[in-house]
Amino acid sequence: MAQQQKQIQIQFRLMDVKQLQFVNLANEWPEGEMQINNQLQFNCDTDKRIVRCNANFEYKKNDITQLILGVQTVFEFTRESWSSLYQLNEDQWVLPAGLVQHMADITIGSARGILAVRSEEAGIPKQILPLVNPGQMLRNNIAFKRVPQQPNNPSGGNPIPLDGTLGNA
Repeated sequence: MAQQQKQIQIQFRLMDVKQLQFVNLANEWPEGEMQINNQLQFNCDTDKRIVRCNANFEYKKNDITQLILGVQTVFEFTRESWSSLYQLNEDQWVLPAGLVQHMADITIGSARGILAVRSEEAGIPKQILPLVNPGQMLRNNIAFKRVPQQPNNPSGGNPIPLDGTLGNA
């Protein structure tokens, strides 16, 4: 007889979407396909029940960086949901892979919109982010240990870099 897994309904809200950087380094925008490198990073403020997802994208042509985009989404969890993610014996909060994938998807979608608007404002040809399946990049749960917030560490929590390739434009 197979064991039933307990289903937990996690409640959270998108608090903020921030453009961290948009840097156009091209003197003249190059023709043709570009290589797009990316990095996703999650960090957490366990005291405030906040998880941040940072996405950074770098557009290159012939190994020369043309454009850099950085976006951050901020998610706040309800007290009950945050408590349900806590593992007492490890003194950590564990975000299920499916939830992490969903948060990454929201972040990448936000980056896509910011990129479209900022490209137009900068007068460069409209750039796109290829369609991405975060499930291919983020396959594991993410754990955040309890870390007291330090005055010189305003981001709080433990950053966890998750590198992957989004593909080529």
